[in-house]
Amino acid sequence: MSKSIYKIMATMMALAAMVNTGCEKLIEIDPPVNQVTTDLVFASDKLATSARSALFSTLSQTSTQNASLSLYSSLQADDLLYLGTNAGVQEFNNNTYSNVSTIHPTIFSEWYTVIYRANSIILGLQGTSGTSDAIKKQYTAEAKFVRAYCYFNLVNEFGDVPLVLVTDPNITAFQARETTANIYNQIIADLTDAKANLLSDYSATSGDRIGVNKFTAAALLARVYMFTNNYAAAESNASEVIASSQYSLIPKAGIAAGLFIKNSAESIWQTPPPVAATNQYTNEALTFVPSTLATLSTYNYRIDPRLIQLFLTTDQRRISWMASTTFSGETYTYPFKYKYRTQTLAVAAGITEYQIVMRLAEQYLIRAEARARTGTNLTGALSDLNAIQNRAGATLTTATDAATLINDIALENRKEFFTEQAFRWNNLKRTGQADAVLGALKSSYTPKSKLLPIPQAAIDANYNLTQNPGY
Repeated sequence: MSKSIYKIMATMMALAAMVNTGCEKLIEIDPPVNQVTTDLVFASDKLATSARSALFSTLSQTSTQNASLSLYSSLQADDLLYLGTNAGVQEFNNNTYSNVSTIHPTIFSEWYTVIYRANSIILGLQGTSGTSDAIKKQYTAEAKFVRAYCYFNLVNEFGDVPLVLVTDPNITAFQARETTANIYNQIIADLTDAKANLLSDYSATSGDRIGVNKFTAAALLARVYMFTNNYAAAESNASEVIASSQYSLIPKAGIAAGLFIKNSAESIWQTPPPVAATNQYTNEALTFVPSTLATLSTYNYRIDPRLIQLFLTTDQRRISWMASTTFSGETYTYPFKYKYRTQTLAVAAGITEYQIVMRLAEQYLIRAEARARTGTNLTGALSDLNAIQNRAGATLTTATDAATLINDIALENRKEFFTEQAFRWNNLKRTGQADAVLGALKSSYTPKSKLLPIPQAAIDANYNLTQNPGY
């Protein structure tokens, strides 16, 4: 990234410490004024809390977190079909990304904006004596968790990228791409440190699950270890999360309205809705739920009919997480996990929906797959898989051989997490199935489609930055 970009980001970081970002419960103090240097930003617990609030608020308000993970990845995979005419969105639907697109450069830059804020906190707290040891420990661990989360998404979207761990533009302006393997090493190091130093509960955010704790770090570690084929470590971390007293699977009766809500028992990490001028909403509801059922023009996205056919008609996820209407004899089905487009509608229903970034069901399926792939506990793998199937009202798998279990777990992953946080897209790539599955479905798909191109503006600003193959 260019020096000018980092100077802008540095200014943004300082200014962010002077405003109330609105990230609920992360800050409940008056915003500081007139502090624009790193020393002053971290001169007290009160000021450090403002910087930490800005970090989480920036993440939760980015279009990348609120749009690309759930929407664009679902189009890249085989969960959604796009019905509109926007050229940028069609690129994701067709897996044909151009260097002149206005969307993927934003994805790239927004992750780095959040990483910059995380780095500022990590380095700023190291170099100050004004904050308490407890605050330094907690906020540094939180920032390392957020940095790891951003890099996990970056490497899955772009492959090798610059590994930026400092804020000095003289160092960062011309960094070359780092290997994905080395970035995963840094992700694991950050999450391991975060897990060791975070609290065991959500008391740092007054019980709200918009904050992170040691089990949030363990949950992300479990996911990362699956992506790096360390199945024993994935199982171990998933087991810690499942065994904790913090979480429980929402029962079958609660699937309709009790899962994607604020502080649901299954939520490991949530983000609040984006703040609008007069209303609040989850981006998923605003994007996927039509504003009216009277005209097809309000339907921009429909669930791929081939995905719908995978569900039994009695599956509670089919019943509660999808909704349909018919035009000219054809049925259009859209995602309905998040049901309220506006705060007004949510208040009328007495429900507050928050975007779920991580939830307990993933940990059961991670542990099931890890056990199946190591072959050391196939009975446990079957039990974990059945736990998710049972609460959905789906047919229970009875297989006891590893190969069948792995296939059934992959299918359950797809059904449980459709249009949610890039699960399908990332898992297709992780398991080496993307080319075969998507190549058979989309004539425009090619192997290079697994990665987005590095934005041309970033390459122009940094002579050490190279492009992904094929672009």
